[in-house]
Amino acid sequence: MWLELHDGDGFPFFVNMNNVVDFRWYEREKYTCLLTNAPVAEKLHRLYVRESATEIMQMLNGGEPRRAKIAAAS
Repeated sequence: MWLELHDGDGFPFFVNMNNVVDFRWYEREKYTCLLTNAPVAEKLHRLYVRESATEIMQMLNGGEPRRAKIAAAS
């Protein structure tokens, strides 16, 4: 499942959530770190996004209109 998320500058990009093995919100820094199983130099790849872990879970559970738009586009 692909989700539209935003980087630190607010630019949108798409993440294949089937490759995400863990994500967590960092309150102090105000970002979520996603770990993917796409290895970079034999380590898990990290993505940093503005959306909170709660927002991401809502998107995954169908509570976000952006998910529907992405699904319709594919």
